[in-house]
Amino acid sequence: MPYIPPQNRPSIDVAVDALAGQIAQALAEGRQTAEFSEAYRDAFIRIAEAINGIETGQAPAAAGAPEELAGAICQAAKAYNTKGGWLGELNYALTMLIQQVPRKMKSLGAWDEALRYWIYALTVGALVRTSYQLHARHGNTWIGNGLAGVFEDVKDEYKRRVNTAYEAAQILKSGDCFDAAPYHTRLVAFEHQGAKGYIEIMLPKTEQ
Repeated sequence: MPYIPPQNRPSIDVAVDALAGQIAQALAEGRQTAEFSEAYRDAFIRIAEAINGIETGQAPAAAGAPEELAGAICQAAKAYNTKGGWLGELNYALTMLIQQVPRKMKSLGAWDEALRYWIYALTVGALVRTSYQLHARHGNTWIGNGLAGVFEDVKDEYKRRVNTAYEAAQILKSGDCFDAAPYHTRLVAFEHQGAKGYIEIMLPKTEQ
C-alpha cells in the first residue's frame, strides 16, 4: 500500500514531479499517444534497477531522473531500518507517477483527458510487463520478488481505486455491458454524510 508517512513524501514527490515532467514533455513534443507505455517501461526498469543497485552495492548503470527517484525512495525508507523497507515508498512513487504523467499531458494540451480506457490499459500493460521482466532478470531473489510484487500491486490498486470509478461513470453514461451473465453487479445511488455517489450491489440475473 502507498500510505507512507507524511514526512517521507516531500522528497519523493519532488523526484516524481521531475520525472513525470520529463516524460510528459518528451511525449508532448512528439504528439505521441500509445508510445507513452514504452516511456513508462523504460522509467520503471531504470527505477527498479537503480534500487537493486543501491541494495546490492553496485554502481547504477545510468544517471537521470529515474535514478534520482530511486535514490529518494531508498533514502526516505532508511528511517525504518528494515530490510525491504523501501517497498512501500516505491509503491507510493509509482502510484503518484502514473497519475502525474496523464495530468501533465492534459495540462500541456497533448491529451484531451487525463484518463480514458486506453490510458488505463497501456499503463497496466507497462506495469505488468515490467513485473515479469524484473522477475525474469533477477531470478528468485528477495529484491526481485519484492520489485515484481510492487509493480503488480500498483496495477491492482490502480484498478480498484481509479478504473473502477471510471467504469462506473461510463456505465452511467453509456449503459452496462454485463447483461448475459447469470450474476452481475448494479450501480445504486448512495449518500452518506453529504457525499453522493454510487455503490455496487451483487445480484442474480432475472427476467426483469
